[in-house]
Formats: sequence, structure tokens, C-alpha cells
Amino acid sequence: MNFDKSRDCPICGLRANSIAFPFTVRFNQIEFNYLKCDSCSSIFVDPIPDDGTFALMYLKDSYHDCNYHHENSIYVESVNLLIKYVDSESIVLDYGCGLGNFLEVLSSKKLIPYGVEFDNEAAKFAANKADCKVFTVDEFMSDSFKQKFDAIHLGDVLEHLPNPIESTDTILNRLKPGGVFFVEGPLETNPSPVYWAIVVFGFIKHLLKPGIVPNNPPYHLIRLGSKQQLTFFEEINTSISPVYWRVYESGWPYIGGGIVKGAIAKIAIFFGGKSLFGITFGNRFQAIFIKK
Repeated sequence: MNFDKSRDCPICGLRANSIAFPFTVRFNQIEFNYLKCDSCSSIFVDPIPDDGTFALMYLKDSYHDCNYHHENSIYVESVNLLIKYVDSESIVLDYGCGLGNFLEVLSSKKLIPYGVEFDNEAAKFAANKADCKVFTVDEFMSDSFKQKFDAIHLGDVLEHLPNPIESTDTILNRLKPGGVFFVEGPLETNPSPVYWAIVVFGFIKHLLKPGIVPNNPPYHLIRLGSKQQLTFFEEINTSISPVYWRVYESGWPYIGGGIVKGAIAKIAIFFGGKSLFGITFGNRFQAIFIKK
């Protein structure tokens, strides 16, 4: 592969020097490589999917209906954390609201929900489900959009954005000064027994079957550890002040698997959030910032 022709790292702007796990996937007759930045060690997808490929990746029936059929109870912990930092009846935007589950919990906690979703059908479904306004990404990102919010939530969103720093700055422009920016999502390269097992098994499979390219959409365009994730927030142009940071472990995708995978997940959960030699174990994070 010619790394001189690959795109720059979306986190630090420098160059990649190698292909890293999960190596290469194919979707919509296009091959996508996972490159590792030579400077910050972030892993990112090259090339960026085009608009047509994005539309196919995030169709409601093949993405949201298959991946986001959770009960609302899993969102309650996040909303309970948020309400420690906002007043009752605050206007809260869930950017990347999926099918509207988080919006429903916001409403049940006496907050005023709004949503943003990429797919038009998913946006309509979420609006009906949560009985609130849900914008498309194009509507929200347009220069004519003037509404401001008391809080903005991004749950499992950053890893899907082709230009995450630029997009986050635009999103933060819709947040009132003194408003709350609540972000949570995966740390896919952070120290974790599950992560180590996935990389080892994936590398062995890659060695045994080097010519096999899986047909998987490149949903996660960046894969970060806690260090890279914190660097990302420092690179944002909008001034935000951190007030909460947590690393923890979910055991995904091994939790609920067979005996071996289940055991690895339980070990990972046990060590999740614990620190050793300055390294905090875990595969997910929660962060809250106040916009200055």
C-alpha cells in the first residue's frame, strides 16, 4: 500500500505508517483499510466512505433495527448522570439519536428532548416514538439552523464521523455558553483483556487466511484508546472544560458468548476502571464538559 496517498490522521493530522487490526474490509464493492497513525497511534479508515456508501451503511432496516433494539433501561444510567449537571426542563439534544430510546428517557426525567439522525426513516421513527422533533444531519448542519441547546449528548457517535473534529466543532456551535457537552462511546484500542483477545485471534486469522477480506461495512471510522480520545477533545477549537471522565468495561462483544469468550469478558469487567502503571483498563468512556 502507498501510504503517501492515504488520508491524514483525523485526530492529529499526521501520516499513517502501517495497516492495523481489523486490517481491511469490503463494502459496496470498495475496500477500506484500517491505518495506524505514526504519531498518535490512532487507527482510522481509508478511504472515507462516499455519500452513497454512507446511505447504504445506515439504512434503518439494516442498521438501526438490527443493532439498536435495546430496552430503555440501558440509557437510564446515562441520563441519571446528565441530570446532575443540568436543570429540570433543560433543552437536550441527542445527536445520533437512533430510534429514539435515549430521547424517551430524557422526556421521562422532565427534560425537553430533541434529536438528530442521519437516516431519514430512522429520524421519522425516532420523532414518532419519542414524540419530539428530530432533525436530519443536513438540517442540523445547515447555516440556517439557529436553535441552541442547554445540553448536547453524543452516544456512540464520534467513531462514525468521517471528520470528527470539524463535526464536533459545528455541533458545539449549537450549544449555549455554559451548556453541557456529554459524550460516551467505545475505546476500541484501550488496554482490556477483550481487546487483547480480539487482536490476537484476528491476527492469527489474518495470517492463516491473508487473502480473505470480510464483507463488513466500516461503521467505526476511528478506533481510539483513552489517551487518543483525550487528545481528540484537546484538538477541538471550541473551548470546553472537563468536569467528568470515566473509563469502564462492558465486555462487548464477548459478554454473553461461549465459555471462553464469556470468561474473558468477566475478567475484563473485573479490571475495568482499574489503573496500573498509569494505564486505566476498559473499553468504554463517559465524558462531560462545560462550554466556556
